[in-house]
Amino acid sequence: MSKKIRREKASAKKIIALIFVFISVFCSVFFAARSKFSTPVTDGLAMTIMAPFQRVFSWVGSQLMFVKDTVTEISHLHEQNRLLREEVEILRAQNLTASEYASENQRLRNLLGYKQAAIQFDLVAASVIGRESASWSSVIVINRGTLDGVANNMAVVTEMGLVGHVMEAGVNSSKVQLLIDPRSAVGTLIQRPESRVAGIVEGDIKNPSYPRMVNIPKDSDVQVEDMVVTSGFGGVYPKGLVVGKIVDIHNEEGGLLKYGVIDTSVDFQKLEDVAIIVASREAPPEPIQPPQQTPGTETDPNETAQKLQAAQQQIQDAQQQVQDAQQQQLQQAGYVAEELQPVEEVAPQ
Repeated sequence: MSKKIRREKASAKKIIALIFVFISVFCSVFFAARSKFSTPVTDGLAMTIMAPFQRVFSWVGSQLMFVKDTVTEISHLHEQNRLLREEVEILRAQNLTASEYASENQRLRNLLGYKQAAIQFDLVAASVIGRESASWSSVIVINRGTLDGVANNMAVVTEMGLVGHVMEAGVNSSKVQLLIDPRSAVGTLIQRPESRVAGIVEGDIKNPSYPRMVNIPKDSDVQVEDMVVTSGFGGVYPKGLVVGKIVDIHNEEGGLLKYGVIDTSVDFQKLEDVAIIVASREAPPEPIQPPQQTPGTETDPNETAQKLQAAQQQIQDAQQQVQDAQQQQLQQAGYVAEELQPVEEVAPQ
């Protein structure tokens, strides 16, 4: 028991000594910090004791500042990322809009170029606003009607060629029957000068994308790659509108006729803008070009023009003389007729 008591007393003394040392050091440091006394021994002791704590506090402080800066930077990056995402979405939408406007601008430019080139037609531009859902028919709806001068049976075209005709004109919109509709029928010609074979182009319900040129005699001069244009027969479609080209030729069942499969010049799956021919005129004749002159036999263009004018004047004078002679003959014939009239006999009274 005595040993145990002695051990406990020794432990208590050690604890008290440690507490005394700690308090002494603390007081020394505290008073050194307060400049109550500044002996070299106390200053050195305070610096030696406080150095580890200062390093720990400095490291902890730097880590806390690093964490704070990192959190702040992450917050800024997150906000910047959100703003950049919004900007990307806005730019993407603007890019799509710009692309759509560019595509529309190109289509309208092409249509305007065709309108300026086809001076024999009065054209009204229109946009496709709908399509009929029936699988066996090919009809589109355009945003032009009778208020814009559109009427039934007017031809509809693009710069590539024939589209169809107006089948039902409303006030502000119209229905257009496409060339590939099975109910459609267009009088056409083979454009090749050596051929000029006439036929009728109609839609094929079995192959909606490729109409057929039918009623072609079996021995007619029709070849693959021949271009097909409207003939002008019937009065609905003006002459010379491009329809497409022959890609295949087959014989009819009877054996007397054949038909040609046509690849249309208009892509009806991408049809967005069209033009309605509200009036058609004959194209003005091209100016007469003088023939190419052989070297050494050149003539003066002004002299040639004068000769042509003189020849035209002589023709007009001759025509006038013929008309005058005919008029004189008619007048003389009238005088003779008056002289040869029978004299009525006067009955005796």
